[in-house]
Amino acid sequence: MAISYLQQHKIDKEKWDIAVQSHRATASPFALSWYLDASCDNWDALIADDYTAVMPLPYRKKWGKYYIYPPYFLPRLGVFGKEITSDELTRWINAIPDKFRWIDIVLHEQMPFDNKEWLSTTHKTYVLDCQFPYEQIRKNYHHNHKRNCQKAKEEGLTIIHDFSYEEAIALFRNHQTKFYKVNYQEQDYKRLINILTTLKEKRHLEVYGVVDAHNTFCAAAFFPFINGKYYFLFSGRKADVNKSMFFLIDNFIRQHAGTTCLLDFNGSNQSSLARFYAGFGADEIQFSQITISRLSAIAEISLSFYRKFK
Repeated sequence: MAISYLQQHKIDKEKWDIAVQSHRATASPFALSWYLDASCDNWDALIADDYTAVMPLPYRKKWGKYYIYPPYFLPRLGVFGKEITSDELTRWINAIPDKFRWIDIVLHEQMPFDNKEWLSTTHKTYVLDCQFPYEQIRKNYHHNHKRNCQKAKEEGLTIIHDFSYEEAIALFRNHQTKFYKVNYQEQDYKRLINILTTLKEKRHLEVYGVVDAHNTFCAAAFFPFINGKYYFLFSGRKADVNKSMFFLIDNFIRQHAGTTCLLDFNGSNQSSLARFYAGFGADEIQFSQITISRLSAIAEISLSFYRKFK
């Protein structure tokens, strides 16, 4: 297997997207060419043979140094189109050109990682298999989740599917930025709107919103999907309507129960969010983030500082 490096403008996007979707275990909407176009400042790639497998490389340049980074709203990347071994992963990473002096990649859950030479962090996500009837899935809800879902119904909450992206994002900005401790800038929210618009145009997005008995917008969530795999990409809710997200997720599960749907909550290392996701009966799955420095010590400190506080 020959692995080649290609700049973005030389990539055959049609072959690329076929490769990403060709293997269900690794398929991801986040690796499709148009999603990468919408979510990254720039991206190049590694490609095996004639697009039998591909690896996106989102990158930026700062102080004359190129570095690979994990963009916001692009949860996990890696190699797509086939499953690989840990030794093969090492080969792919080593094929990244030397011009990229810093490599920071969040790997999807099908990427085996076992290289003690690289700095790595283990993350976790939660995945719910919706193939069973709704009532059977609901039996695995934690008691608190069942209670909150029932109270939400009694309070007259209703699901909607027609609302503006700006309105949904405002829920997050006004009520949750401190809790999540994110550093989104104005351009990041604009990029998110572009991503959601593109997903909708490509018919790879489902949206769920919640209104209360007074028709007040309480919560929203966005679910990109591919080949029956759905991802909980972004959400927002009013701080004083804490049952609204229980209600929203429960309705998503109800609508997709008995199908081949897999719901990936996109994980969180925050214990409260982890409990929320696991409370729907979802299984914990781990994935890795690797960081490799090819910089001098001084350049490494400078770039790390920039990336942390940008």
